[in-house]
Amino acid sequence: MKDHSNKTIKRVATIAGGLVIAFTLTSCNQNLCTVQDKANQLYAYYGDLYTDGVDNTGTDAEHFNQTVQIKNRQAFYSSVENNYGYSRPTKEFQAFMSNKVTEFVAEKFTIWTARGISEAESKIIAKSVAIYAGLDDTGNVSALWGNLDSWYNLALLDPTVGVNKAPAEGYIAALKSTAESLLRNNKACLTPDGQTFTQNGSDIYMEGLTWGQAFKKFGFFQGLLTYPFGYIVHAISSHYNYAAWALVLAIFVVTILARSFTVFTTVLQARTQAKQQKIQPQIAELQKMYPNNQTDREERQQFAMAQSKLMRENKVHPFLPMLLMIVQFPIFICVWAALQSSAALATGSFFGLSLTTPVSTCFTQYKSTPGALAGIFIFIFMTIANFLSSGTGMWFNNWRTKKFGMAPVPNQNGTDPGKTMKIFSYVMMAFIIIMGWSLPVGMGVYWIFGALISIIQSLVTELLHRRNRRKAGNNGDGSDLASIRRSAHHKDGPKKVVKAKTVKKEKPLWR
Repeated sequence: MKDHSNKTIKRVATIAGGLVIAFTLTSCNQNLCTVQDKANQLYAYYGDLYTDGVDNTGTDAEHFNQTVQIKNRQAFYSSVENNYGYSRPTKEFQAFMSNKVTEFVAEKFTIWTARGISEAESKIIAKSVAIYAGLDDTGNVSALWGNLDSWYNLALLDPTVGVNKAPAEGYIAALKSTAESLLRNNKACLTPDGQTFTQNGSDIYMEGLTWGQAFKKFGFFQGLLTYPFGYIVHAISSHYNYAAWALVLAIFVVTILARSFTVFTTVLQARTQAKQQKIQPQIAELQKMYPNNQTDREERQQFAMAQSKLMRENKVHPFLPMLLMIVQFPIFICVWAALQSSAALATGSFFGLSLTTPVSTCFTQYKSTPGALAGIFIFIFMTIANFLSSGTGMWFNNWRTKKFGMAPVPNQNGTDPGKTMKIFSYVMMAFIIIMGWSLPVGMGVYWIFGALISIIQSLVTELLHRRNRRKAGNNGDGSDLASIRRSAHHKDGPKKVVKAKTVKKEKPLWR
């Protein structure tokens, strides 16, 4: 009955852990860009979708490479035509929409000048909102494509455009889908202060986000963890003018803070492992008392009850390590989101490489990605560091086994815990490498620091265990590894027979 109860608890804990991980992943991994930020990013990349020319006023030329924008627009229209089969809109429709954009900018740019933004910058923001978003009744930027939907309906009724010269509704849907695909990889918008950042050669204004807005707009975990981590990265990086070493320092500080959240769980895990190791000889004795616990159901239940009683008496919680892993996972996801969303990391560069660039891009687009070699080296160092970090714990376990002559006792289901830990370590290392391939380079730097801290943690933990073994050995309680090692020299059994020296016989006198 007890065995069935343990299995039920384990299943419930696994399901609950999966739900926590899924909820955290969906909550923390969403785009932290506001609608205005997205509109600004789209405008910086594509420019004015309703014209083939350039802005002759000089405002755009100061902030954007209009030659690149025209090239991106050409690729945009080709993508819509090839993927959806829609040709470019008529000149009449484009002219109608351009007039609407001009009227919107002239009327609404004061919304941003009232917030202390320069007139030139305000007109660019107003233009990006006019083309890619819209305003609600209160004058706030609303959902993407608000103006497009509204003006498209007006174009259908306009005598110069009408149904014959306006594009089909399918084209409007294709336009939205194609343009928004750019936003999937452009998430670097998180900043506490509204200001202009230089990203991919363009000056883009990012709207400031407060801590309260992070909770309200993006969810609990984003406000609780992602925003504070992002704030720290911004504060350190901007204070030192986004220097390369400042970016690395910011990631290091975030790593230390993230690890400080998990240090308590790490200590509990170490204590649990130490307690489990301490009762291994007693579990071995139980297995001798119930030798058929793997095949006989009644004996297996008796063994399970005795083992559970032993664990309760020694305050060993077998499910605690798994629960602690679940607690640590949201922190990892939120750090990932903070580094991926940081506008400061995208603005600065490390040996010419933006730390928000995915590692895979450094490999697959090596020639066209500035500083790609730095990203490749970071990925290699990350892999080596995590291999050493994962192997440190296993090496110490193997060392203790050889040093004190105590092999790990199989679990209740007959599995070898040492082998299970080894497999788990390999799986985690593979997970980090696979994830590291698709995540930003900044996460690679974070994992390098994390791996180094884990190695130091393992060394310190082993030193503490060594001190405890010596203390317990001096007390003579015989319950720790030092006592086991000491008693290994006094085991009962056949003693070595010392061969007696051969006595030399005297020769007879007659010889």
